[in-house]
Amino acid sequence: MKKFALFAAPLFASSLVAAPMAMADTSSGIYSGVGVGSAQVHDADVSSFSNGNLSGDRITDNNDTAQSAFVGYKFNDWFSTEINYADLGDIDYGTDQGNGHYQTKAYSLSAIGELPLFYGVSGYARVGAAYWKANAQEGPASNQYGTDPVYGLGLKYQFETVPVFARAEYTRYDMDSDYKIDAAMASVGVQF
Repeated sequence: MKKFALFAAPLFASSLVAAPMAMADTSSGIYSGVGVGSAQVHDADVSSFSNGNLSGDRITDNNDTAQSAFVGYKFNDWFSTEINYADLGDIDYGTDQGNGHYQTKAYSLSAIGELPLFYGVSGYARVGAAYWKANAQEGPASNQYGTDPVYGLGLKYQFETVPVFARAEYTRYDMDSDYKIDAAMASVGVQF
């Protein structure tokens, strides 16, 4: 995660420097940003998720810090599309065969519907698909990956004098019937 922060911080800082020069209309255009929050695994059955080859499985730590970076295009005040990378952290598990943890990342493409509410605040919903990877670390479970739905709800505040926005969002990565991750993220972004 530290590598992600070292990569994302200069990228986002350069966006903030360039944004005031652009001062584009925020009703449409390209935007980008970064976020941080927490991720929590729900309905995790490690044995079933690992092709049924483990017994006595239990989750010992189901939440961790999450980070994201995104780039999108806003078509108008109501609709945009977005590509998102999310590092959803680690979950720890124990089985009769030993302990370990999964490190999970997701790459998603979403359609976002936005509803302006008042004074720069808008509500939004996302729906899309995520390619995810759960890499087994230090344990008997196997690596897992797939493409599954992602959806979420959030609030956005668009600053009036600069093309900068802040978001708070709850997102569900519905990775498998036996492995779902909920992410609560706060993010900032710049529209060009």
